[in-house]
Amino acid sequence: MRTVALVALLVLAALQPGAQAGSCRESKLCCPGRDSSCVVQKAPINAIIEDLSDKPCYCDHACLKLGDCCSDFKDACGGE
Repeated sequence: MRTVALVALLVLAALQPGAQAGSCRESKLCCPGRDSSCVVQKAPINAIIEDLSDKPCYCDHACLKLGDCCSDFKDACGGE
């Protein structure tokens, strides 16, 4: 019974928005300028992206201009 409860708790934690949305803070990423390696992959690299929320997001300052920042970039990295 405890195992079932633990598995259920882990599944619920994985379904939280922050776990799927991509986070600079959680990934410990903040890069100056444009850096294509400063990316948070939300889906496996070779996966077919069916949902636009699965697209990778970036934690470099160029993301502000390109519009592909992770949702917490400004708070985590001080972008304006």
